[in-house]
Amino acid sequence: MHADAARSGPRADKTLVDQEVPFRADELFFSRTDTRGVIRAFNPVFARVGGYSAEELVGAPHKLVRHPEMPKGVFWLMWEGLKRGHSVGAYVKNRAKDGRFYWVFAVVSPVDGGYLSVRLKPTSALFTTVKEVYARALGRERERSLTPEQSAAAIEADLIDAGFANYGVFQIEALRREHASREGARKRAVTPALAASGHLFDVKREIEQELRVLCVNLKEAELITTNMKIQACKLKSDRGPINEIAKNYEMMMRDIRNHPRVIQTLRDDQGTWDVADEAKSVFMIAVADLMEEMVTFFTQEAERENHLGATAEMEVVAGLRDRYRIEADRAMQDGYRAVRQLSADAEMIRRMVTGLAMVRVVLRVEAGILRERLSGLQSILGQLDRFHDEVSAALERVQDAVTSLMRDRSLAA
Repeated sequence: MHADAARSGPRADKTLVDQEVPFRADELFFSRTDTRGVIRAFNPVFARVGGYSAEELVGAPHKLVRHPEMPKGVFWLMWEGLKRGHSVGAYVKNRAKDGRFYWVFAVVSPVDGGYLSVRLKPTSALFTTVKEVYARALGRERERSLTPEQSAAAIEADLIDAGFANYGVFQIEALRREHASREGARKRAVTPALAASGHLFDVKREIEQELRVLCVNLKEAELITTNMKIQACKLKSDRGPINEIAKNYEMMMRDIRNHPRVIQTLRDDQGTWDVADEAKSVFMIAVADLMEEMVTFFTQEAERENHLGATAEMEVVAGLRDRYRIEADRAMQDGYRAVRQLSADAEMIRRMVTGLAMVRVVLRVEAGILRERLSGLQSILGQLDRFHDEVSAALERVQDAVTSLMRDRSLAA
């Protein structure tokens, strides 16, 4: 490990070589910079893969390894997140001194006096998708002369199209997949804490999706009341009861959709960095696990060489690791509380839909009375039956998921 020495030596060769620098999936890069992005410390992996000596790296700007084929929009996103105090994850293509390239998934965190970065080799299937997104982004930047901010917005839009709510959710899922892929390559399982937070993340996302679909179905079910009114208009007389049933059903449906808890369920993540607590816990635990490896490295380095610099870096990394573990535990507790609230929301919707079912019973009676004069009501009853069956099945899946999650949590405790 090297830290705080005078910088000397040549800059990188600007000639690009279309050849990747090899390094192992189990290796981690480490570097620490000041607030201006000047390198103050690094580990041997960074120097070896980049092809630089210690004297060339310390005191040099970190952009020394920046590859010209990296979209500027990615760096805009990174710095925007860091300025907000977030740790940020991103796939980055770097340039070695000899012009070759290497890819990393970098996690950059604010620390006192600057930034700390731990980077791993990307090996998950998501990496292929990201390279396609970056290629499009680079093309847009060159062809349309986009500003970094404009490019960042377009990159995030591509990631949303790929199924991620925003960049904040994307970086969490990316780190999770890369961490799992790396552990798989090392024939190891992810830590129990990361497995638990990932399970919570998956279950809550599954529940939210079920409730969102259910709420959309509630909206679409209003068409059924419109059809009731159309059927009532076909009657020359006695249309009052059907109209009244349609009115009551429509009003009760609107009460469900406009309920504050239902509106909250339908709320999507809005900003670039808006993520739920359980998602934050996945990211923080994964980062803490990587930091744990770096602490082990620095501890061994300090013991082997009695290196004061290694001891200092170990303390910085250990402090960040401990902070993340504490924050992750708090975020997970908040996540479990959110799941319990979703369970309560589902139960509330179930009770309100039970009221709708009573209106359906009244309609069935009227349909029997008007069978000869208004056969179309039977079709509407069939639609209502299917709607109520779908709602009941969705709510049952929600409660089953919650029960399973809480049971697994109890067994792990």
